[in-house]
Amino acid sequence: MPKSGPKQARVEPIRDAEDINLPVTGWHVIDETDPSNEVVISEHETEAEAIRVAEEFEQQEE
Repeated sequence: MPKSGPKQARVEPIRDAEDINLPVTGWHVIDETDPSNEVVISEHETEAEAIRVAEEFEQQEE
């Protein structure tokens, strides 16, 4: 796969259903470097931990 530029990640809340009114039960870190092939790379209990992991992921070299 050709290098497509810097890695990009985003953090999304996990809920038991798609209803945004339900409480958040965790956080996913999603690799969105290739928008046509987004991949969940980790799951965390806190948003702060997920953000830290997303930042570390973006700093990694390919």
